Amino acid sequence: MSKPHRELLEPLNFAPKAVFFDLDGTLIDSLPDIEAAIVQAALSMGLLAPSSTKVQAWVGNGAGALVERVLADNICIPQQRDPRYAALLEGYMQAYEALAHAYSSLYPGVEPLLRYWQQQGVKLAVITNKAARFTPSILRHFGILHYFDEVYCGDSFVHKKPHPMPLLRACEAFSITPEQALMVGDSRNDVGAAQNANVPCLAVRGGYNHGEDIALSKPTWIVDSLELV
Repeated sequence: MSKPHRELLEPLNFAPKAVFFDLDGTLIDSLPDIEAAIVQAALSMGLLAPSSTKVQAWVGNGAGALVERVLADNICIPQQRDPRYAALLEGYMQAYEALAHAYSSLYPGVEPLLRYWQQQGVKLAVITNKAARFTPSILRHFGILHYFDEVYCGDSFVHKKPHPMPLLRACEAFSITPEQALMVGDSRNDVGAAQNANVPCLAVRGGYNHGEDIALSKPTWIVDSLELV
């Protein structure tokens, strides 16, 4: 183990057989594209555009939840019965797709860490609440798709994080117990899913956690960054 990897991983005192990564706020800083797309979609429908602070607090539960929160900010009726829900959701999806990840970026340290774990024979998976419509293309765009043995999206299963189902399905795919896996994420959805599945969790500060300190969710471990220094 190199010195940088030792400094990051030794405090865990744990050698996982598989590592599950969240996407937005963990591997990729995608907030600029998400914000640009939802603002464009909202304005095109004559809605109040959400602020950057609100968008950052609202991401993490999938595009549908983001759209619900924008509508709730504009009108006080049950969001999915709002007649504009479907149009705003599709407008956002189209705008996000058209941006083609122009404003997103890979977080420092991500690729060296993926490469290290792959070289150690550790199975790797992405478990995200983002739709399958976007996830593989994002991973391909940033040149990291080939590191992952499995990619599970928000519409891969009946339930998404914080439900344990995606993590348990990944454990089944890799023929390991939950205790042999590690979830790496930035939000309470990731920590909650890990806790519900009995999977140890490494939380990364600085992502998208609804404006909360990730420590409040009580992950197994917390780091400030995945960058190897």
